[in-house]
Amino acid sequence: MRILFTAVSLLISSLFLKAQVGINCQYFPGLQVGFVRVKTDNAKLGEYKYGAGLPILMIDRIKDHWYLNTDLSALYYGATQTNKANDNQIKISKAEGAFFSGRLGYLFGKGDQFRMGPNINVGSSTSNLDSLKKTFDQRAYTNLGLGVVAYKKFGKLRLVGKVGYERYSAKSYITKGSGTYLEATIAYSIFQKYGLSIMPSFYSKKFEYTPKNDATVTNAKVKSFVIRFGLTKFF
Repeated sequence: MRILFTAVSLLISSLFLKAQVGINCQYFPGLQVGFVRVKTDNAKLGEYKYGAGLPILMIDRIKDHWYLNTDLSALYYGATQTNKANDNQIKISKAEGAFFSGRLGYLFGKGDQFRMGPNINVGSSTSNLDSLKKTFDQRAYTNLGLGVVAYKKFGKLRLVGKVGYERYSAKSYITKGSGTYLEATIAYSIFQKYGLSIMPSFYSKKFEYTPKNDATVTNAKVKSFVIRFGLTKFF
């Protein structure tokens, strides 16, 4: 509940921040393409790969000196797949990433050309470590970490780079877990203050955990690469 409150607070606060420099990348509606690969040392689970979930829900903003990211993509994907038409029709759940997660950072710099600074990350996420079909059968874990974000303006073109490290925890089934992420945003203004953006992103995670239907302690590596597409407002 505390994590949900934090994520919702970040989302609400982002709507009232005054901006003079930056971009608002709104991936709602938004789409993503890519893949997720899970490799385990458990003979029953083995290694499997699947396409990334298509619909996403994410807001990624740089507003003057503040950076804020609110991500509910795994939750949104699960909600869109949970109905009678899709029940037991999906080969494997593609829910990967945030149920509700946020980042908050402060970017240093003067003028409107370049900003760079640290951010903190907190939230609740999921990975399909058990090769499950139903999205909401997947178990959640807490993600907590630090990152760095950099912003650069080139006329109508804006570039953003993000890199970070996170620790993952869940007393019920994760012994230890950690991961890194690398995200790049390319945004272009098409009409006045509005345009489009794409966000190529790479995530690498490692887990030592107990599978849902097996008492064997298992090690898993989860790697994913996605490209997100969304609408963008420029400040």
